[in-house]
Formats: sequence, structure tokens, C-alpha cells
Amino acid sequence: MTDSTAADLRRELAKAREALAAAETHLARHAEMNAALHCADRVMYSPLHAKVTATITGIDHALERTKPGPPVPTLDHESADGPWAALVADLDRCRHGRHQGDDCGSCGSRSLGNPHMPPGHVIGYGLRGERIVMPDRAHKHDPEAWRMPTALRGEEQQ
Repeated sequence: MTDSTAADLRRELAKAREALAAAETHLARHAEMNAALHCADRVMYSPLHAKVTATITGIDHALERTKPGPPVPTLDHESADGPWAALVADLDRCRHGRHQGDDCGSCGSRSLGNPHMPPGHVIGYGLRGERIVMPDRAHKHDPEAWRMPTALRGEEQQ
């Protein structure tokens, strides 16, 4: 299920909960009015009132279980990650400013990305000797995709 689908479902559940809460209040007031009208010493709530109350409890439980996690940070200069993360995210751009795989009129069709750093190309080394490589487009926002453990090092790429 996509994030937008889950958000749509949560929104619909919230609307249903609001309507059911109003119905629950109406049914309760109606039962209390009948008890007062007949001078009863106790209020008899209808089975429908109990079902509405149980459904509201179920909706609250579903909304709690599907609460969205923390937002995924965007990589721009205003984000909490700052300009350094935005700089790294831009390393796959062609000289016309298009990310690898995006349409680029100046390149003639789709951008081939940065010709100096194709995916898989070693661009540096970490503290423990692991290679830092240019990841493919689908994984460029995954920090683990940028690092290759030392045990996997083979022939150095040029």
C-alpha cells in the first residue's frame, strides 16, 4: 500500500469516526430523553448505540496502528540535512543539470548523468577502507548504497 493510499484511508476513517461520534451522542441523548420522559431511574441504551460505540473504538484502534512514521527528509538546501546532503544528491546530474535518466533536451534524449562519476564508480574511501561508490539512481537516497564493504573490494576501478 502506498503512502498516499494509506493517507486517503486514514482520512476516510477519520470522517467516519466523526460521523459515528455524532450518531453516538444523538443516540445517547435520545435514550436519556426517553428515560426522563418516563421518569425511569436508569437509562436503557439501544443495541445500536453499543454497536456505534464499538465501531468508534475499532476506528480509533485502526488509526493508532496506521499512524504514519516520521517524514522522510527531502534533500534540499532548506532541509535539516543541509546543503551537504543536497550536494551529494546532485552528484548524478549531467552538465545541463538533469539527473541520470531524466529527460534532457540538451543531451538529446535521456540524461546519462555525470560522465565523471557513472554508477558503480569509486569516488572515495571510508575510515575503514570501504569504498564509497556512486550508487544507481534508484538507490542514491540510501546511505548504505554509497558504501561497499572492504571484503567486497576487488580490482580498483579507474
